[in-house]
Amino acid sequence: LVGAATLRISGVYFVIFTFGLAELVRQIVSYTQVKLSSRMGLYVFTDFTERDIYWMLLGLTAVVFITGWLINRSRLGFAMQIIGNDETVAKHSGIDTAKLKIILFMISGAFIGIAGAIIAPRYSYVEPPGAFSPMISFLVVIMALLGGTRKLWGPLVGVIPFTIVMDIVSVRFP
Repeated sequence: LVGAATLRISGVYFVIFTFGLAELVRQIVSYTQVKLSSRMGLYVFTDFTERDIYWMLLGLTAVVFITGWLINRSRLGFAMQIIGNDETVAKHSGIDTAKLKIILFMISGAFIGIAGAIIAPRYSYVEPPGAFSPMISFLVVIMALLGGTRKLWGPLVGVIPFTIVMDIVSVRFP
């Protein structure tokens, strides 16, 4: 449903609408939790250690890169390259751009959900507003742009310097 609503728009309007939608979801979750249970957040108890989480995230990273490589070599990847070059030409060539973008949106959303499920139990108290932070979404976009969006490994290259700079800034200016 989110893909059907957002992926039909493009450019800066897509980014603005996506951030607005994330904030709307955050507000709905917060409001619903307060109204239904008079408290915010959930208690999550697991036996995962930092090492367990590290290996799960490393495995997920490998699966993401393998999936991206396979998609890049498929018809979906070829169609997405055409859409990325010129969406109007892709539409006129008979490519259902909205459908393909929704498929890719669902695949990436599944990986994001899995990563959230792995990371969330690390904290004994999980507060939903942090999970839907527009600032986190904005930082992810910056990391991807720093490394480049045309190559599969580009966002990974963007994460490394950005994380180092963020750690230095947060240590020196708490």
